Amino acid sequence: MNAAAHYRADPRTTSFTPIGSTWRWVFTVVAVLSVAGFVGAVALWTGAIVSNPERPDTRLFDAGGIVLLVTILCVYVQAFVGMAWIHSAWRWLPWDQRYSRHWRSWISPGQAALMLLIPYFQYYWMFVINLGLCDALERLRVRYPTRDAAPKNLALVACIMQMIIPLPVGMILWVLFMNKVEGMSREMSAAAVTRAHRPF
Repeated sequence: MNAAAHYRADPRTTSFTPIGSTWRWVFTVVAVLSVAGFVGAVALWTGAIVSNPERPDTRLFDAGGIVLLVTILCVYVQAFVGMAWIHSAWRWLPWDQRYSRHWRSWISPGQAALMLLIPYFQYYWMFVINLGLCDALERLRVRYPTRDAAPKNLALVACIMQMIIPLPVGMILWVLFMNKVEGMSREMSAAAVTRAHRPF
């Protein structure tokens, strides 16, 4: 499959709206709450021990436990919001670009998101879909040029950090990755509009 040649030769004009930023903002807010909750829980437990090493304040311990439970809930919400963003990004791709050289068949937006729910397999799958998304963006740049290349190295590092230090390092890298992909989609959308008004 030579998608780059297809986009050079195809005289038709494609017009598509950019990837929305709503899911990225929700992801950012929930991720910040997760980090704040973890720090808050540790602070409460530390305060309980420091205030009275012999008889720690059980109320502070209980409060820390409640904050930790809320934090865990935020982490799950963050994961589902991230899946929603992945779905929107793959839905934005033209249908003939929804594939990855790391997977044997076409990848639908629903498949891209829902296969992240498979335990342990999701660690492999996040490499497939995020690196595949970057490859698709690079193919699209042939027809819709952008100032910057697809953030493939950033995607790779974000995937690795997600397995090692998800909060806050992984979270920060994912937000940066989302922002760059959305920026490329806006530039490509503008390029598509320009092509639509350019005589062949």
